[in-house]
Amino acid sequence: MTAVRIEKKVTKEGLLIPLDILKKLGLEGDVEVLTKKHSIIIKPKSLTDRVRGLIKGTPLSNEELEEIYYESMGK
Repeated sequence: MTAVRIEKKVTKEGLLIPLDILKKLGLEGDVEVLTKKHSIIIKPKSLTDRVRGLIKGTPLSNEELEEIYYESMGK
């Protein structure tokens, strides 16, 4: 786990975290935000979460699923 100190900025929209900080942490794109006791956890969404609903009812081959996986990983 990487801990980063940031200047907090709270607006009427909520807590803002600069995009450059998220990029440094590898958190570009879809993320999931969890709140636990005294912390906020921001993590990348899993491949399952990102494609949920996209493949429902669509027959995809193993090769097509593998291609989706590698594209999501940036490979």
